[in-house]
Amino acid sequence: MKIADKKTVALLLGIACFDMALAFLVINQDMLSLHKENGFLENMQVFALFLTICVFLLQPLFSKCYHRIFSWAGAYLCFTFLLRELDVEDFDLPAIVILVGSGTGRNIVMASLGIALVVYCIARFQTIKVFLPRFFFARSSLLFLAGSIFLVLGGLFDDGGIDVLHYQFYEEILELTGYYLMFTGAVVGCSCKQ
Repeated sequence: MKIADKKTVALLLGIACFDMALAFLVINQDMLSLHKENGFLENMQVFALFLTICVFLLQPLFSKCYHRIFSWAGAYLCFTFLLRELDVEDFDLPAIVILVGSGTGRNIVMASLGIALVVYCIARFQTIKVFLPRFFFARSSLLFLAGSIFLVLGGLFDDGGIDVLHYQFYEEILELTGYYLMFTGAVVGCSCKQ
């Protein structure tokens, strides 16, 4: 199995360079506004998640390597992350959008979508299980898993869990890197050859 192609390596190097540039700006140039609430890094996270959701939803059109449930599950997970990052109640939006996108309404929407995915998986398990071995060891899945690890690492810095100078920056940059890795995994999944 080929571990990475040139495009994936280029994307990963781009992510690393972007992270280092932001670290330089925050640590050496005191650009603390980059990691403030609803600041540049959080907006980049929302943008990355939105793009990742779109790629996951388009994946079944470009690749037949996996069952479409994997794309739907990836889109669902990224949608939950998007709602967590986006404080819809802070925007001038219709009341129904705020109701559905925050608090109890958000929880009900996410639970309903999650239950629908689980029911679909149970109903189609015989078909889905054929794709499982290929899915678990695919580059796209490993990139998504790596992104998840970065989210966990970012969570360690949340609210000063690890109390260091610029802990908010470390939280936000680790989360952004995680979302970029998930995006890379989604893109790699689109280019999968059967």
